[in-house]
Amino acid sequence: MGDGLSALNRKRDLSPLASISEWTSMGDSYASGVGAGEAIPPEKPCRRFTNSYPNQMDKDNRLGASPNHKFNPVMCSGSTFKNIHSGGPHSQADQLGMGNPAVATLTIGGNNVGFRAILTACIYRFYAWRSGDCTEELANSQAIIDSPDFAEGLSKAINDAVSKAQNPDFRLYVTGYAAFFNDVTDQCNNVNVALWLGSSSYWTKELRRGMNTLLMNLNAKISQVTNGLGNSKVTYVDVNHLFNTHRFCEAPIKEPDFRNEDIWFFHWYNDDRGLSFNPPWEGIDSGTCDPNSDDWGDAFHCQIAQAHADNSSLSLSEAALPSITSGSGGISPELARVFHPKTGGQSAYAQAIFEAGIQPDFTPGWCTMHVVQYQKPDPSKDNYKFDVTIFDGAKPPVNIGSVASIQAPAQVGQEIKSRLPHPLVLTAGEVDADAVLFDYNGQHWGSNDQEHYSNFGSYDNGKREGDTGFSC
Repeated sequence: MGDGLSALNRKRDLSPLASISEWTSMGDSYASGVGAGEAIPPEKPCRRFTNSYPNQMDKDNRLGASPNHKFNPVMCSGSTFKNIHSGGPHSQADQLGMGNPAVATLTIGGNNVGFRAILTACIYRFYAWRSGDCTEELANSQAIIDSPDFAEGLSKAINDAVSKAQNPDFRLYVTGYAAFFNDVTDQCNNVNVALWLGSSSYWTKELRRGMNTLLMNLNAKISQVTNGLGNSKVTYVDVNHLFNTHRFCEAPIKEPDFRNEDIWFFHWYNDDRGLSFNPPWEGIDSGTCDPNSDDWGDAFHCQIAQAHADNSSLSLSEAALPSITSGSGGISPELARVFHPKTGGQSAYAQAIFEAGIQPDFTPGWCTMHVVQYQKPDPSKDNYKFDVTIFDGAKPPVNIGSVASIQAPAQVGQEIKSRLPHPLVLTAGEVDADAVLFDYNGQHWGSNDQEHYSNFGSYDNGKREGDTGFSC
């Protein structure tokens, strides 16, 4: 942790989060924490919840001497770049400038690329025949990510926030998003949670990989724009790796599993059990509602109502029926939170930001790693397993991370948790003779690479082991 000084212009030597007296959180519904905990009145229009990552950070003793610091929560569900821009509607940058925060967080971009339209077209089919084509929606979103307008809009959002900050030690943490699915498992290939009977959108590997790829491309663009500004006050924060093993379709979970807290994203369901069933199209005027509302709950609710008004013979699918024992309060709150992080996922966002602002707990230089690879018991179906221990550049070296029996499907990178500031990724080959591949902060090498002093031996009693090194 930091020593109480406020030297934010020196990267990773002190913690800018440890001594602040005021901070601000900006962004969209992933920052407002839709569905995580209890709604903070008034729930609309911003849908801020008690267990959002900003609220979790504000209660964490790593963030100053709570409650002696001031917290400005200006994040709001449905926000896009224009809601951050100075002079824009409900400008969050302008609200930041009304105070004197030393730190701000920002999660933005998902609504710009059309997350809501993708969920309608690819997952829930709320709008029946008007739900759109999944492949086309993914392509449209990718085109937005690749467009100059996206980079310019994000750049302006970041620059406006920084320019409005009055504190000379101001620091802005810009987060990415997390991929929704484990896209290598098979048990989800026949899962279909489309609302209407006869409508389908199966969670095949192709669909899951398509949506995950879009999320990774979005993160890459946010990172590229953020880092490309060359501003030492601004840091990109990756959150995706912290969601490993907590996505939809993790083995051996049988989806849809509406209440599995090991899954860190919300399905559509209602927590209020035992209430009478109300059809999801009730309680909303299909003639005046807005199917493209910035509020996901209102938009999805309107799409359902209009689809039923178009064709009153539509029936709900079996996947939908367990989800809508909603009472008189309506279903918009439940719809608003679909595919948003639960409390555990919000905690991961907070942790990633703290890690980005906390002094690295290791000695840089030449790090080393001891690796044990276990042969597959049945090569036709099993994966390699690994034990990995990482040592820093201290003399003598200090253990800064260890994992045991990590499963490594062939050609699928596995992050090895450690105190290093960047992800260290191990990738297993297909067969015993293949080299194990490693990636760290732009370095790429294998277990047979002499430049990294790799010295892996042969298999003996079902395992082989060796050492390798890398610049850290």
